[in-house]
Amino acid sequence: MILLSGVFLLVVRIIYHCNNEILEWQWASDIKLMPYPYFTSCYLIDGFLIDSGAPGGENDLREFVKSLNCDQMIEKCFITHTHEDHAGGAHMLNTEFAIPIFTSEKAINFLRKGNLYPEYRQAAWGPELLPVNAEIIDEPIITKSKRYKFELFPMSGHAPELVALIEKNQQWAFVADAVQPKYKMIFGKNSDIQEDISLIYQALSKLYDFTESMDQLLIFSAGNGVLQGREIIIKKMEEIEDLHKKAHEYHSLLQKEGYSGKKLIRKIIKMLLGRESIISQFTHGDLSRENLILSLLKWEKKGS
Repeated sequence: MILLSGVFLLVVRIIYHCNNEILEWQWASDIKLMPYPYFTSCYLIDGFLIDSGAPGGENDLREFVKSLNCDQMIEKCFITHTHEDHAGGAHMLNTEFAIPIFTSEKAINFLRKGNLYPEYRQAAWGPELLPVNAEIIDEPIITKSKRYKFELFPMSGHAPELVALIEKNQQWAFVADAVQPKYKMIFGKNSDIQEDISLIYQALSKLYDFTESMDQLLIFSAGNGVLQGREIIIKKMEEIEDLHKKAHEYHSLLQKEGYSGKKLIRKIIKMLLGRESIISQFTHGDLSRENLILSLLKWEKKGS
C-alpha cells in the first residue's frame, strides 16, 4: 500500500513467513531525495511484537493494531534497541492500547527519556522519539499461547544496547540491524549513533557460535528481508575480515607513498569502496564510508 502525504510516499507492506506464524509489518517514508524507500520492520508472533517501527509510521501502526482480531492481538512488545526506527511506535502502543513495553537494562533509560534526533533522520523516520514507560526484562520471553520461547541475545556494535531474540526450537533469530546486507558505511562522527565494526564482527561471531546446532536457521532483519542459514553469518564475517585486512594494507602502502590525513582516508575509500556515498552529504557525515574506514583502522590488525 502506498499513501501520498505531502512530500512523503508512505509505504506499508505486510509479509507473512513460516506458514503465516510470523507477520512482518514494514514501513518506510519514500523521500524524493533518496533513491529508494528505507524500510523498518516489526514482527508479530503469537501476540508478541518485536519492535514498534518509526514515529512517522505511528498512524499506520495504529490502524494495523486496530485491524487485528482477538487471536492476533498484541499482548506485549519488546524493543531491541532505542533507535527511532525501532522504538518509534512504543509510546503510542503503551498509552493508547495499554500494551506493555519491554526492553533490556541497557536500553531502559534511553527509552524512558525519549530522543530528539537530527533533522535528516526526522525526514526519514518522522518527528522525535517520545518517552516510553518501559519495563526491564532479563529472562526468556514466552508468547501468550506458550508455543514460543525467545531468548535474549546481546549483539552490540550497531548499538550498545541492541538485543536479538532467538527461538531455539524454531531456529529463528530476530536480529534487527545487527546483520546488514552489505557493510559499506557506518554511523560515527558527531552522531548520537556510534557504530563499531569490530564489535559488529564480535557479535556476529557470538551469534554463529550460539546457533551451532541450528542447521535450518532463519535470520529476520529489520527491513532487509529474511536470511537463510548460518553460512550467511560466516559470509558477513568474511566480508568484514576482508575490509579490515585491506584497509590496513592500503593504509600502510599509502603512508609509504606520502599520503596522510584526509587525503589518506579519501584514497583508501576510493581503493576499497569506490567513492564516498551521497548519503554522507545528506547526513552531514554522520553515516559515511569514511566512518567505516576509520573504524576499521582503529581496530588493530591481526598479528600486530
